[in-house]
Amino acid sequence: MMATQTNGRIAVFGVDGTLLRGDCLWLVVRSSKGPLGQRLATLACMPWLIGWQLLLVSTEKMKQHTIVASGLCEAVNRVEASIRTDWVLGELLPHIRPEALQRLRWHQRRGDRVLLCSASPRPLLQPLAEWLGVELLCTDLQQSDGRWLPLLASPNCKGPEKVKRLEQHLGPLAGLTIEAYSYSKSDRDLLKAATIPHYQSFINQPHPYPAFEFGFLLPVAALALLAYGLLGMWSQGGQLLPLLQSLWPSICLGLLVVTLSYGFRFSRWRRLLHAVNQHPPIQIDARIWMGSYAFTATPGKVGEAVRSLLLKDYGVPVTQTLIALVVERLTDFFAILLLLIVNIPLLLKLDVPLIVPLSISIVAVFAGLLGLRNSWTKIKLLQIARVILPRKLSSAGGGSLIVLRHLLKPEVLLPCTLISVTAWSMEGVCLWMLLKAMQIHDVGIMGAIFAHTTAGLLGALSLLPGGIGTTEASTYALLALQGVPMDKAIPATLLIRLMTLWFSTVLGIICLWGWKSRSINQA
Repeated sequence: MMATQTNGRIAVFGVDGTLLRGDCLWLVVRSSKGPLGQRLATLACMPWLIGWQLLLVSTEKMKQHTIVASGLCEAVNRVEASIRTDWVLGELLPHIRPEALQRLRWHQRRGDRVLLCSASPRPLLQPLAEWLGVELLCTDLQQSDGRWLPLLASPNCKGPEKVKRLEQHLGPLAGLTIEAYSYSKSDRDLLKAATIPHYQSFINQPHPYPAFEFGFLLPVAALALLAYGLLGMWSQGGQLLPLLQSLWPSICLGLLVVTLSYGFRFSRWRRLLHAVNQHPPIQIDARIWMGSYAFTATPGKVGEAVRSLLLKDYGVPVTQTLIALVVERLTDFFAILLLLIVNIPLLLKLDVPLIVPLSISIVAVFAGLLGLRNSWTKIKLLQIARVILPRKLSSAGGGSLIVLRHLLKPEVLLPCTLISVTAWSMEGVCLWMLLKAMQIHDVGIMGAIFAHTTAGLLGALSLLPGGIGTTEASTYALLALQGVPMDKAIPATLLIRLMTLWFSTVLGIICLWGWKSRSINQA
């Protein structure tokens, strides 16, 4: 008999990876078809999974083809025809997490209303729900003459759909005391909607879904630092530590300059927010802004968009901050190209002819931006925005395009670009300070700025995480073009990357780690 609500409290459990160790569909497929059959079914699903990842195939269609490839309906129909209704349950029970079952039974003894909420199909979960004595919300399949068909009878019960199904089943969730348990990253919406979330936890204390995770940074940082160490030892041999000791005063001074450059960049961010009439508390905004640099080692720095998610909790619309972030990157691009234009004499001396078309392009771009008050220019920019912006932003009632238009006004864009020029130049000055400390006098300040900013542009265009590899190789090559010997160019390159990319990453992690701990404690 299903448990009924007696105390106003509701417990919602995910199934795949949460109540069960593994995905129940593939656990049953492995049992019915064997390991080889499971692999063949996985291969048959692969084209649909790839299409789904590329947003070419809907979630429902991908789910439907997965069920077809698994042969689930045929297997269940055969078993039900032979009156072996305990087959599925027998395959799933050995994979239940003991701690999850213990927590579920605790809720039942307390008189809570308990539900399973899963994207897996009903033929698999109904026997499990009946055995547990709980209610079930899941992906429903069609039936014909008592036989299951591999056709969805409801939307795939995953992500935001879980919250919708809960609202349909329970009514408005506001005012309800809901405890939700899930180990899955796709259950973010469910955990956010819960009064007491338990992300990857079955203890009494709440554990909310994290706004960010640092796990992906570890392998990237480890590989980068290992490569830096090996390159440093290869170029310096036994002289690496003495070199670092001699450069320590310049490194400390350089870090102060880099920190000051972040102050300039933050002032640019505040200008962009003020341009769209957003004024979050400066202490909170500064911490979130610096914290987003924890994800600067992502392709195209897209991980910095975490600031939009965090500022949303303070009433700042995500649409506005995402567009401000895009414009922020745009001013970085303009700043680097402007510094290239300033360095045309140096580039001609170094025989780097590609800068000429780049210079012409940036002049044309600035001319177009200065003509923003022209109606034809505005129309063209809005047409381009509809193409390059995500569909949800470009179709949000035109509001996102209005925000973009405000941020692309010359009185906003030009000062922000000049601030970006200043910040990038300060980082280039740090490289120059390192070269001077190494007794390299042939490279002037503008030459160091040129090497640093151009390498940064090439690294961004590579779309590698943080431009790792591309930026270092470009910095070394541009220094070598200016006559810096290898045993000086390599350590200078590695140090400036540690003082910029990885220094900002560490500061970002410190800011967000404190924020994460505070959020959990407050919950």
